Amino acid sequence: MPSARKSVNLLATLLTTACVAQVGSARVVRAQAAAEPVAMQAGSARVARDTVTRTAPRWHFDQCMGGLTYGAPFKFALAYGMGYVRESETTDWCFLGAAKVGLGGASFNVGLANSLGHWGSGTAVTAGILRTFDNPLGALAKRTYVGGSVHLWPLLALGGEVGYYVPLGRDAQGERGKGMVTWSAGFGF
Repeated sequence: MPSARKSVNLLATLLTTACVAQVGSARVVRAQAAAEPVAMQAGSARVARDTVTRTAPRWHFDQCMGGLTYGAPFKFALAYGMGYVRESETTDWCFLGAAKVGLGGASFNVGLANSLGHWGSGTAVTAGILRTFDNPLGALAKRTYVGGSVHLWPLLALGGEVGYYVPLGRDAQGERGKGMVTWSAGFGF
């Protein structure tokens, strides 16, 4: 155990020395590149040079969401969404396409998601198509539906969704007006 402690102390000393050397060399390079001596770099002139220039948020293609949920009609399901993301310091926006596959069905949705702050909270509104499998939870088996959902995850990516879907196709003639309420709760990011 004493040799492990010595190794940790040695490693900490080396890291501290490397960090101090890095900062010191950065000051030397900055001083060599500056027109006036380092001693004259004071106040707002130095602060202005040292601040990072912020660029305006841009849209880029990236992952918007993913997670593991339980609910109707999917039972246990995995969800994954990608789209055009606009990240900023306060909120992130994403125009997304999301797939969800579970034991009771599968769906593909498109929509708009908004994350709020840095605590994993956010909202989304999606619309899409859903197909149930042999044994869905609270729905007719082997049917195709269209509808929409509202998603809410209030904190640390824990949340859920509630949606309403109506049946499609010739199988749905006797089922007109008989929509299905979908729901799920789970963990997402």
